Amino acid sequence: MKIVFLHMTMGLESRGSEVSTDLLATELAKKHEVLVIGSGPISKRTYTTKRVYPLSSAPSPAPVGLIGKIRSHLYLDDASLKVKQFTIESLPLIREFHPDMIIATNGLPQLYVLRGEVSKAKIVVFGRAGMGYHDRDSLRTGPDLFIALSEQAANWAKGLGGHKTRVVYIPNPIRVTKAQKIDLKLKNPVVMCVGALSKYKNVDKVIEAVRLTNASLLLIGDGEEREGVQQSLSTLPNEFRWIRHVDPSELPSYYGSADVFCFVPDEQEAFGRVYLEAMVAGLPIVASYDHIRRAIVGQQGIFVNPRDVSDIAMGINTAIQLNKLNYSDELKEYELKTVAAQIEKEFHDLIK
Repeated sequence: MKIVFLHMTMGLESRGSEVSTDLLATELAKKHEVLVIGSGPISKRTYTTKRVYPLSSAPSPAPVGLIGKIRSHLYLDDASLKVKQFTIESLPLIREFHPDMIIATNGLPQLYVLRGEVSKAKIVVFGRAGMGYHDRDSLRTGPDLFIALSEQAANWAKGLGGHKTRVVYIPNPIRVTKAQKIDLKLKNPVVMCVGALSKYKNVDKVIEAVRLTNASLLLIGDGEEREGVQQSLSTLPNEFRWIRHVDPSELPSYYGSADVFCFVPDEQEAFGRVYLEAMVAGLPIVASYDHIRRAIVGQQGIFVNPRDVSDIAMGINTAIQLNKLNYSDELKEYELKTVAAQIEKEFHDLIK
């Protein structure tokens, strides 16, 4: 089988979407021809990579102000226009490769360009934007397969997809790796938070919650809310470290050296692979109280109101009292080989 991943920010970002794409492409390449097309610098991989429409950095996905939000909803914002051009410039490579499957990761502008241009290939969309207008609009283009990252999202998508679109639930994958502890240069206990600095991820609430504890804070991530985060950190009396970017290969050592993991996004967060990374390290986890987070973390999680700083702080204090936890049962369904096998089966069913 020939599989193309179209992902504009590959090589530019290392968020959940890019990491999951890399893991799946690596695993699928063991049996199939896999081509990953992106706009970032190319690094050596076991699958084939191509760069088109070169970019030095990823465009901001978050609209600013009323005009920005209108442009975003109309797909006339900078990110959408770049996605459109990236996809147009990818078409010659796609035609030359003759794929059976195209995994379109960049939403509606990409799907519009692909429609009618690759009639023999099946179009696959991962529901990584969450249960909102982005995934809704992608569903309305009628992809052949929509892979929801939670059972809740799958039920939502089934109510929106047309008769042509098959909707299935397959979670994001995780690869379990051993990690060496490192010196975080922080007073224990250390609360770790990893995530893009987008408003709905509520990183500012985690900072304010840590203020109400005796813990130190390790924050890893960057994004459009960086100025607000910087301002909050500037008045934080607790010890802290803010690292804007860590290579995914180095992240396990940071997880393995912290004491608690806290990430409390709004419900629109489609998944949250950072929970899986924290679970691999055995960290007690403070997460948002919603169906998606409860399904990922399981009964050992500490679930809080993501908008209530006091509730988050209480969750952190509870987590601090716990030792490392064993999530081996919860992690089974997220193992890379298991997830890749499910996706592979769906692909084969599409091209029968």
